[in-house]
Amino acid sequence: MAADTDSGREYDPTAPSVPSDVVETLQFAHTESMQVMSLAESLVEASATPSVAEAAARIEAFLSKTLPRHVRDEEDSLAPRLAGRHPVVDKAIETMKSEHFVEAAMAARVVGLLGVIRRDVSMLNELRFTLSTAIGELKSLLVRHQAMEESIVFPALKRLLPRQALTDIGVEMTARLA
Repeated sequence: MAADTDSGREYDPTAPSVPSDVVETLQFAHTESMQVMSLAESLVEASATPSVAEAAARIEAFLSKTLPRHVRDEEDSLAPRLAGRHPVVDKAIETMKSEHFVEAAMAARVVGLLGVIRRDVSMLNELRFTLSTAIGELKSLLVRHQAMEESIVFPALKRLLPRQALTDIGVEMTARLA
């Protein structure tokens, strides 16, 4: 086998290709979450119209389905493979998991508020300040959390894991989409 000059790992031309670059897919999920948070911030400033209900439903779906699936990708597929490989990565994984717990609680609060607004858009006026605060707190956590993952956890995937582990992670992530 020839060395993969970008990562120092062995290159196996017979190995199945990764469905898509795992790190790129994870980073895309982070970008998508920031886009959804921007939509949520826009919703808070909008007039109470039927389009608000549609936006609320989209944000709810992301926070209740897509975000938890991303957390599972990180906790079920990344964390076990990276654990024990480097103390800095271990600390980052511990922080990641702790923040996922807080993130889930914050997201549930936003989802609850959005559900009220989705069912009755006139409630936007009454809940605007509460929703704005909840969205701001969640976004602040996501920004800090994602920066840590992108600077420590994601680079560790490419530096510390063999190609087959990345392939396996990609397969697991794809299976969660079904």
